[in-house]
Amino acid sequence: MTQQSSNQPPSETAKNQDDFRELTQTLQEGILIHRDGVILYANPAARKIIDAPDQESPLDNNLFELLHPDSREKFIQASHDIISGEKQWAASEIRLEKPDGNIVEMETSSGPTPFQGQLALFTVMRDISQRKRQEERIHHQANYDNLTGLPNRTLFYDRLTQETVRANRQNSRVALMFIDLDRFKWVNDTLGHAAGDQLLKDVSERLLSVLRKSDTVARLGGDEFTAILPDMAKGPFAERVAGEILKQLATPFILEGQEVFISGSVGVTVYPDDADDVDGLLRNADSAMYRAKHDGRNAFRFFTPDMHTEAQERMELEKDLHRAMERNQLVIRYQPIIQLETGKVVGAESFLRWNHPTKGWVSPSAFIPLAEEIGLISQFTEWMLQTACTQAQTWRKQFDFDDFFITVNLSCTRCRELSTDDKIPGILRETGLPPTALVLEITENILMEDEERAMSMLNHLTHLGVNLWLDDFGTGYSSLSILKQLPVNGIKIDRAFVPDVLTDPETVVLVEAIVSLAHSLKRQVIGEGVESAEQAQFLKDRGCLMGQGYYFGRPMCSVDFEKMLAKKF
Repeated sequence: MTQQSSNQPPSETAKNQDDFRELTQTLQEGILIHRDGVILYANPAARKIIDAPDQESPLDNNLFELLHPDSREKFIQASHDIISGEKQWAASEIRLEKPDGNIVEMETSSGPTPFQGQLALFTVMRDISQRKRQEERIHHQANYDNLTGLPNRTLFYDRLTQETVRANRQNSRVALMFIDLDRFKWVNDTLGHAAGDQLLKDVSERLLSVLRKSDTVARLGGDEFTAILPDMAKGPFAERVAGEILKQLATPFILEGQEVFISGSVGVTVYPDDADDVDGLLRNADSAMYRAKHDGRNAFRFFTPDMHTEAQERMELEKDLHRAMERNQLVIRYQPIIQLETGKVVGAESFLRWNHPTKGWVSPSAFIPLAEEIGLISQFTEWMLQTACTQAQTWRKQFDFDDFFITVNLSCTRCRELSTDDKIPGILRETGLPPTALVLEITENILMEDEERAMSMLNHLTHLGVNLWLDDFGTGYSSLSILKQLPVNGIKIDRAFVPDVLTDPETVVLVEAIVSLAHSLKRQVIGEGVESAEQAQFLKDRGCLMGQGYYFGRPMCSVDFEKMLAKKF
């Protein structure tokens, strides 16, 4: 390329350079003239960018040396192409690395210019560091979970898609794990959301410690995590990783200064063995996770084809359950509770039932756990309490039955919500039912999650005047210390024992021990599962106050229960 300055007199060249300097002094953009990395001129804005001395001091900076390694080669090549005439202009984004280690993001435009009798490069520089930081923040917010810093659902889908493409190209496999925390809701309910957030952070760190750098751990939302394991087959390695994840989750967490125990349920599926697309993989892993949860939790399961059918059925059931109350499909059945000494009906246990329009009567063992899982159990229980208390008060007035009571089963969490929110006093006021006519049945594992908070709630309920019965005694975590602690005034012998009291000597010993223990602690005893007159007599002879079972009557609708009361009174 012809050097343009060679045709100009020296005095004119100097004047042009003086005019150029004067013109660029006040510009906000950095202006550099350089040749082979040597900076020949820099206006004040450029000097500030490259940390050069003030305008009066000589420049000893080398532009190429200031460039960050990931920008240097590209910028040098572009400069060479301009000087050699292959390019007339070049624009790029570069990174400058200052002596103090700070990185400055720059937007540059470069072209040829005559300077001091030779061809040089003229570069305009704009500091875009702030814009880059803002773009990075936007990108991070769009692709990463704000709480844990893990990839979110969007980035998870992108990475899983990339891994399936790579697996196709390399004829390899990808394992996908769906990880759900057991008892996370309990942590939130008992220790608060701050503790729940800390638990999610701790879980994410433990998951990262288990997996390889090439793996991806993501948080899809709530307490749901996923792990993408490329180059993974359905062999022992996947099992070992899943087992280590469960081990990490079962190790105690320290939250709010106390040890907290949770566990995890893990579903595993493999591409392309189980599905050939991302959505299918995620559905399969989710189905396998639910199988692990259904099988007792703290376990992992590999996907099998039958799980897909189960998952579809579960989704349909969940969708229908959301509409069950508004469509009046939920009903209550009442089973009589008999005073064994007199044969008088003294109360009734209420049972929630679901009459599905196409499936018929859905087993409580199927829809009650589902209602708990999807957050409907509180709504159902409140409706059940309101309905059962209203019905009980109607019967008390109709039959002049002052001692009649109604029982409702409650979980520990629901006990806490109802008592602290003062729902029970409101229901009792609205229905007119005396507090002593309401019995809340709880189970022995009520203290297993958070003993201090559970005891506080139970004491609050008894303070309201409501009676508490310990349900299914003898089959759970029975211990003398727990029974002594609980503020219950009734103990129900589990239905698994009563049918065998006439044939199994060991069962006789167990039932007699439970009755004796209850009497010693001044608790009432109620026998469940009574199926014959002989069983009822056995319980009566040993001091059991009340009985309940098919011998006295199956759970029935309110109309049939009322007919039964009319016959007896």
